[in-house]
Amino acid sequence: MAESVSILPRIEIHDDPAGVIDAWAELEAIAPASVYQTRRWLLPWIETVCPAAGIRPLLILTRDPSSGAPQMLLPFGIQTAGGLRLAQFLGGRDSNANLGLYRPGSEPPRNILVAILMQVAQASAFKPDAYVLANQPLSWEGRPNPFAALSRQDSPSFCYSTALTADFEALAKERLSADARKKLRGKARKLEEQGPVAYHKATTAEEIETTIDAYLAQKRERFAQMNITSDMRNDVALAYFRRSCLPRDGEVPAIELHTLAMGTRIIAIYGGGIHRGRFHGMINSFDMDPMIARFSPGDLLLQRLIEAKCQEGLTRFDLGIGEGRYKNTWCNEAEPLFDTLIGQSGAGKAFVMMEKTRRRAKRLIKQSTWAWPMAKRLRARLSFLRRN
Repeated sequence: MAESVSILPRIEIHDDPAGVIDAWAELEAIAPASVYQTRRWLLPWIETVCPAAGIRPLLILTRDPSSGAPQMLLPFGIQTAGGLRLAQFLGGRDSNANLGLYRPGSEPPRNILVAILMQVAQASAFKPDAYVLANQPLSWEGRPNPFAALSRQDSPSFCYSTALTADFEALAKERLSADARKKLRGKARKLEEQGPVAYHKATTAEEIETTIDAYLAQKRERFAQMNITSDMRNDVALAYFRRSCLPRDGEVPAIELHTLAMGTRIIAIYGGGIHRGRFHGMINSFDMDPMIARFSPGDLLLQRLIEAKCQEGLTRFDLGIGEGRYKNTWCNEAEPLFDTLIGQSGAGKAFVMMEKTRRRAKRLIKQSTWAWPMAKRLRARLSFLRRN
């Protein structure tokens, strides 16, 4: 289905990616964006997660009124919650950087962007009660995010990243103290005493399947020890994960998998995607066997992975949203994110007022040195009680 509304620029509203696929490809090739806005990452999510979660794609495409060239694509989806139709970025919690795709130099000014959102809410069959657009960067590749000009509030968490250089050794000396580097070398030697240790990128379907199986086993064990229910018990999450990791029709998969193995035993896994010279870390796991875990195989793999990406000529390494010791070790930039919450209907405006308060409270808790650890312990306890 596609419909047009009479406003400059020309607006198209689609619920089927096929209707925007050519324009999407054109914008993807030129627009400053993350891997989470690419077709290879988002289409598998639309195909697997959207039907199961009751999300209807809301793809807003604008074109130049004279030439018809695509100017902007907003990859939204409509999900009903509590009787309200909420427009959110597609990708959900799996996305670490939510953006639109904009032709450079054609980014909409504030008044045009507001008019577009209002027109979509009023003139389309979707009629969102509210826009809930979370985890947006203020800028990307030096270009400001148009949504930053609208009313906004800080997201609960930051996104952690670092610039890469061709000289990995120089980068390691800059990011890690001499003592930290010495400890990693010592842990690597201790692991190698148990068996040959090798870094590898899974490339064949067989290697990828083996790595996926190892990842699922490691995550289940990890979550069991933390008393947390794993998303990977969900058939939909599994289908999306496999679809994103495995090549299809000659395409490069959205998620590439990297491993650290001791002989034939995979002891750590890291997965992520690349777009425009930036590696986006998405998933990681490690072997919970105490004789292996004590030597930090995850940290050793991360070091090898960053070294590989330096050698490949990538310019930035991104470890995504959320706090973590391993992120602070390598990432010297905590990029602030913001949320855009705009009510359209009366009920939507009331919801937005409450949601803004909830998100402010969440940010206060997550940025607290004592409240956040306590909240994580409580969450683990509640998860354990639900399972038992």
